[in-house]
Amino acid sequence: MLQYRSVKRVVLGLGLVLTFTAAQSCSYLEDRGRDALQMADIGAMVSGKPYAALYACGAGVVALGAGKCDGYFAGWGGDRIGVSRHYYRTLGLGPWSYSEVGWGDEFDPGKPETLEQWYAGLIGWVAEPARRPAYGISCVHYIHLGWVGLGANVRYAEIADFLLGWTTFDLCGDDGQTKFGEGDWPWWSDEPREGPVYSPSLPF
Repeated sequence: MLQYRSVKRVVLGLGLVLTFTAAQSCSYLEDRGRDALQMADIGAMVSGKPYAALYACGAGVVALGAGKCDGYFAGWGGDRIGVSRHYYRTLGLGPWSYSEVGWGDEFDPGKPETLEQWYAGLIGWVAEPARRPAYGISCVHYIHLGWVGLGANVRYAEIADFLLGWTTFDLCGDDGQTKFGEGDWPWWSDEPREGPVYSPSLPF
């Protein structure tokens, strides 16, 4: 009788350990899958009214061009694959650039706190170091003429986050987060999360 109870306790204990391990593994794989979706934005865009954009950024060091669009993006973008509402406004003046983007149904172009905003270029990085990693280190490209366009963005910080994530190191501080743009660099993890950066006055 005592032996049966001991075996029962061992089996129950093993069951609890396996259940906990399975739950942890599921969460771990979900984070890796989410990290993979965050590495790039590649697709086509359609807008309900005409817009114009021609913008290219070289690894966040230099950027040239300008543009704005509010429409729908089809492809891999905004941490998802499919069709999603997408907005961007960007200006590149060589060593200084400013960009803002919104994905999904959670943003309002008139409310900066709902957008992902960042400065780039050598001057932009010194003046306003990116606090939020989603596009903090990235290479953004947009072209749009009239009602159609293309987007091809490489998000280098998120690529590093995906690779390092297999070791459980969360570079972008976004494991367990499901909202677009959530996360912070590890060296700021103990401080309150900073809101949107100062948005400059652009002519469009």
